[in-house]
Parts: sequence; C-alpha cells; structure tokens
Amino acid sequence: MSIFTTVIDFTPGSIPLGRIGLFIAGIALSLLLRKIISSVLKKARKKTENFFTILLDGLASPMSFLVVFTGFYFSLLFLDLHGAVNLVALNIIQVLLTFTVIRVLFVVIDDVAIQMGSMADETESQLDDQLIPVLRKLGKVTVTAIGIVFFMQLKNYPVSGIIAGLGIGGLAFAFAAQDSIAGIFASVALFLDRPFMVGDFVQVGDVSGTIEEVGLRSTRIRTVAKTLVTIPNKEIVDSTIDNLSKRPMRQCTITIGVTYDATAAKMQELVTDLRKMLEEDDMAEHNGANVHFTTFGDSSLNVKMMFFIRTTDYSKFLQSRQDINLQIMHVVENLGLDFAFPSTTVYLEK
Repeated sequence: MSIFTTVIDFTPGSIPLGRIGLFIAGIALSLLLRKIISSVLKKARKKTENFFTILLDGLASPMSFLVVFTGFYFSLLFLDLHGAVNLVALNIIQVLLTFTVIRVLFVVIDDVAIQMGSMADETESQLDDQLIPVLRKLGKVTVTAIGIVFFMQLKNYPVSGIIAGLGIGGLAFAFAAQDSIAGIFASVALFLDRPFMVGDFVQVGDVSGTIEEVGLRSTRIRTVAKTLVTIPNKEIVDSTIDNLSKRPMRQCTITIGVTYDATAAKMQELVTDLRKMLEEDDMAEHNGANVHFTTFGDSSLNVKMMFFIRTTDYSKFLQSRQDINLQIMHVVENLGLDFAFPSTTVYLEK
C-alpha cells in the first residue's frame, strides 16, 4: 500500500504523473483483458459446439465491452478529475456499464430461448412454440426495467417516490394505454382458449393465412400471397376465427352445365356416372356426397356436385380437383353430351 500511495502522490511540478500513469495502466490492462476474454470465450466453441459454448461465444462481445468500461471507470477514479468533467465522465461510464450488463443478460435470454425452441420442436404440442417468443420478450422487458431501477438507485434518485408518483398518474397512464393493456389481456385469452396454434391455417375476418407468431400485443399471419399481416389480438378475440387446419378434409363444389338438347334419360345417366366416378376416386369422400340435376338455367341444364376431398393440403386439393374435373369431361364426352355456354336464341316472325 505504501508503494501504491507513493505512486498516486507522485506529482512533480504540480503534474499528477502518478495518477496519469495509473489511468493509462488501467486502460491498457482493461484492453488486454478484453482481448484475452474474447479469445477464450470464442475458442470454446471451436473445440465443441453445445449450448454452453454457444452461450460463451455470444457473450464474448458484450463481456469484452463490460471489461473495458469497468476498466475505464476505475481508471477515472485514479485520475481523480475535479468538477463537472469528472462527474460527466463517470456518469457516461455508468450508463454504458448499465446498458452493457443489460446486453449481456439479453444474450443469455436469447440463447436460452433458442435452446428451448429446439426442444419445443421435438414435442407434439405447439403451445410451447407460442409461449417461448412471448417469454423471451417478457424476459427482456423485465431485465430492462430492473436495469433502469438499478441505475436510478445508483444515482440516488428517489425511486420509491417515482413509483408512488406513478400510482397517482396510473389512471391517466391506463387511459392512454388502454389499447395496449387490452391487447395484453387478449393475448392471455388466446393462450388460454387456444383457438389456433403456430402453423395453423386460419381465417380471421377478411384475412386468411398461416399463423407465424403470436405476440403480447398482436398476431402475425402469412397470407397465401406471401404478405405478412399483423392483427391486434384485441381484434382477433372480437372476431370469428375459422381454423381451417382443424378440418379433416376440404369441401369441393362443382356445377356442370350441359346443352338443352340432352334428354331426360341422358341426364339420369350423367348423374349416375358422376356418382360412380366419385365412388371410384381415392381422394374423393363419396359418403355424404351430393350429385343432382338441380336447375334449368338460361342456357344450360345444371348438375351440382358437392363432396369432400380427403386432404387439408391446399396444393394436393387443387391437384385432386383438377383430376376430378378431367374425369368429368370424360364422362360428359362418353355420353355424347356437350357443355353449355351462355347463348341466346332469337325468333323472327314474318
């Protein structure tokens, strides 16, 4: 301690060379430690890759800055600047230290969430797939709030008085943020009711697509046109939700119009052959299928087919419907009938 005191008090010609030397030495030491820590943390992942080494690799950058800012902080204490310069410098370093610690905790939260996400992919339930992004965001919000409170206490701000003041202004804040609060409660309702899961194909109002993410305030839906639609959870709770992924098969409705020169016997044959065609098709659910000669149209005799195709995949549904349409054309051609098209007959009187 006597040597350390001697170095600090070494001030030839009123110049604090001892303190300046300790300041420079502290910065040099912190930069050296930064390089060593970064090298050690990154080297662990090169040897083997697992959750722990990936976490260390992610912590390499923020931990390096944490060491540097800590070194600068104590080096400034050695320099012992006076007046506003010292106060401003220390405040800046304290702010940087606080945000660096928050960043370190963010890296930990992200890596834990990624690890939990890989574990959730191996489970059959999709509830954990929805909860992990929400817990990830909630963890970051909590860490940020704790970091801000810690910094305020460090600077001797009246935290308890500020919290009490928030209680007084709580009603005004709640009124201003009522939509956000309603969105959070709507998110809780969605998680409890579970009308859909991530990956389900749904229709909410006029929007239909695949659920990509369920957040604290809103839900993101990837449409068939590959656009990303964000809908507030409050609106989803108040809307009718049609979860198309929960249906065991897709409905198909086809109307066939043939020309008016078809006889009643031919129409009966057409209906019979179409029913037989559905029974022989592997993808068509013929139980409960309806094939009937329904209406006399303006220019056609109409046969309506209503049945289900045994798939929920949209691409397979389109392919199966195409195959059935081609079979319908063969049935009509084999019976010697013609498809009708809009036409008008004009009678001229002499």
